[in-house]
Amino acid sequence: MFALEWLPPLPSVAGHILDGALLTILVSPILYLFLFRPLTAHIAALRQAQDLLRQQRDHLEEEVRHRTAELVERNREIVDREVHYRAVVEGASEGILTLDEQGLVVRNNMAAEKIFGFAPGKMAGMPLAQMLTPDSAKRCLGSDGLFYPVSGLSLEAQNKNGGIIPILLSVSAFRHENIRYHTAIIQDVSERVMFEKRLARLAYYDSLTGLPNRRLFHDRLGQAIERARRDGELVGILFLDLDHFKDINDTLGHLFGDLLLQETAKRLSNLLRKEDTVARLGGDEFTVILEGISDVADAEDVAKKILHSIGQPFKLGEHERYVTSSIGITLYPLDDSNIERLIMNADGAMYQAKLNGRNAYALYTPKILSKTMERVALEASFRKAVKAADFLLQYQPEFVLHYQPEVDRYSGEVVGAEALIRWQHPEFGLLGPIQFIPLAEATGLIVQLGEWVLRTACKQAVAWRKAGLPPFHVAVNISALQLKNHEIVAQVARILEETGMEGRYLELELTESMVLDKNEGLIAILRDFKEMGITISIDDFGTGHSSLANLQLLPVDKVKIDISFVRNVTRNEHDAAIVDGIIEMAHKLGLKVVAEGVETEEQQAYLLEHHCDILQGYHLSRPMAAGDFEALLVNLVETTPLKSSS
Repeated sequence: MFALEWLPPLPSVAGHILDGALLTILVSPILYLFLFRPLTAHIAALRQAQDLLRQQRDHLEEEVRHRTAELVERNREIVDREVHYRAVVEGASEGILTLDEQGLVVRNNMAAEKIFGFAPGKMAGMPLAQMLTPDSAKRCLGSDGLFYPVSGLSLEAQNKNGGIIPILLSVSAFRHENIRYHTAIIQDVSERVMFEKRLARLAYYDSLTGLPNRRLFHDRLGQAIERARRDGELVGILFLDLDHFKDINDTLGHLFGDLLLQETAKRLSNLLRKEDTVARLGGDEFTVILEGISDVADAEDVAKKILHSIGQPFKLGEHERYVTSSIGITLYPLDDSNIERLIMNADGAMYQAKLNGRNAYALYTPKILSKTMERVALEASFRKAVKAADFLLQYQPEFVLHYQPEVDRYSGEVVGAEALIRWQHPEFGLLGPIQFIPLAEATGLIVQLGEWVLRTACKQAVAWRKAGLPPFHVAVNISALQLKNHEIVAQVARILEETGMEGRYLELELTESMVLDKNEGLIAILRDFKEMGITISIDDFGTGHSSLANLQLLPVDKVKIDISFVRNVTRNEHDAAIVDGIIEMAHKLGLKVVAEGVETEEQQAYLLEHHCDILQGYHLSRPMAAGDFEALLVNLVETTPLKSSS
């Protein structure tokens, strides 16, 4: 209190004021604590609440904007999806239809209109059931006449014009706004059905001739046998092929060979009854099933008709050809009841017909089956023999003879040797070419075999020349298949070079059938051979209905008269006239003439009298091994003249 003593005394009012101020100063903190601070805190809380509300408002606004954007995007996606689905439905190859409860079309796509042939918008309100065939509608409608769910049901529909369409139908049900609808999906499978039919035809029919193939033939033969077993009837099986068909392919080409097969198929089909079956097994092999026959004579009558029909001339483009066939006949159940054995029986009988001279038929006998089995075994062993080269060559001399009346004998010389292949079979012994050359041609091994013959003959000819024997030509038969090999000229040239053989001592023999049509490719090959100095001769001349005039266009040096004319030259005036004509015309064309198959002294005398240049045959000499042939040559050199009886 002493600090206030210096103050002057105040009036009482002022003292009161001073006391009040002092009181306020002293009370203010208390008022702040108990009054203003809570108010300030409340205000701060209000402000904080406002900030929170503002944040929540901003969040809600952002959420609303986000949700709005999502809804807009989803709506756009829905629209896009609907457009996409609509495009898919409209672009689908399947017909898609919506059906109401009565099966009427509510909506459809363009494919449905295309399938059924309706204009756009014309299918609405039409019942789908009426667009199906009656039988098909029954298969997919319930007892209430309404569609029931199905999946991939194969049916037949009919378009606006009444055409039948194979389809696959799928039907499913759905509800919309408590109304039941159906979705029908229709797939037009016309192309697939056509493709399946084509596949079936390829599987069961021959593509070249349209005839049943081997597979369908087996099926039909099985059915025919079953019917015959039930009805107590016979079934005839005929197996036939065309004689010398390879000559057509080799001379005219495969195109004309195919034409021949097609024409043969037509003739057989026109000749037989509807209940009979004619099939092509392959190549030129045809089979016939004769049902409802009573005895073997019925089958023989059909065979005779076939032989006559096939024997008529074939017009193949610009060419006309005469063809014959050989037929084998077997009967169910007289010969067998097994399908495979019956076919084998008929096949064997057909080969017997060929052995009998072709252009004929033969009936199956148990002996034929044995021969067939031998032939099958022979083919198997032949393939092995070709690989192992189990063959040898024999040589048959060709003679130029001169009659010496003062001593009544013929003198002469060997001017050539024909190389003839033999097969040394381990079981059947030495086999001649007629027993295996057909197998070689049928299997295509004739090309490989022919090359071996040519090489071996050239080696032997060179060996004889080195031994000091007089020069002469060696003749080698060449097959049509060899000539079709585009490497044949190079192959012959290579063999000549490798063996040291001079071309002027080699003679190549072709059959007459190979040169009938003067094929330009063949002529070019023959000219190439001629440039090598090789002699060209035509074998079996007179059997192919060609004329010598045709040969003037070919680079040919010799013709060999077929043995069938030589054999009867002294007994048959017709054959003698042919021989005389061949010799006369050949000489006018500057060609030499060889007579093969001379077997009697009378034939020899006739041929020499008519100025045949060269003779060959058993009467003069049989084919012999190379060593024996060499001995013959040495003997001839030392002891000419040669007697005709030797």
